[in-house]
Amino acid sequence: MTGPSIRWRSGGHKLQPDTDVLRFEVEDLNRLIKKAAGNADLYRPLQTDRGHPADWQALVLSCFAVTDEWTPARLAEQTGFSRYRLARAEVLGAAGYELWPTEIFIDDEADPRNSVHYDLVVAIGPGIVPPALITGTPAERRAARAELGPLFERVLDVLGEPKEIGPVPGAGGPVR
Repeated sequence: MTGPSIRWRSGGHKLQPDTDVLRFEVEDLNRLIKKAAGNADLYRPLQTDRGHPADWQALVLSCFAVTDEWTPARLAEQTGFSRYRLARAEVLGAAGYELWPTEIFIDDEADPRNSVHYDLVVAIGPGIVPPALITGTPAERRAARAELGPLFERVLDVLGEPKEIGPVPGAGGPVR
């Protein structure tokens, strides 16, 4: 078992300004922060490729381009998610967010939605993840999440109000 990995995507969907970008897992702010912080080290090779210093960290949210083939309902299959937020790529860009075309692998197995996968960069820079978020006491972790909360609240505001997918055929546990 090698766990999760992230790679640059060279093929697949080409992001256009009018592309709708979808984000699942939109309800629990603490979970978003913990997951993004826990995955920060996975992005070090991508940051190096972009020329960022080694001490920088990236906090990202996994997103998907909505296409005729990859509708919200199809993207949600096998995930258990029933709600999402949606924004145009141009709106996210105008708000100062980058979308990185990436591929997700779990134990070297590619996510079937990789052709439309993007990582939305919530924040990037030196020491973005407070050490207490990972190794602190419960009170220190809570304070660290509160420190990062406004960054994630802002991106969720840009992504808009949660929408219902409706019944999802084959819903199971989260894919990512």
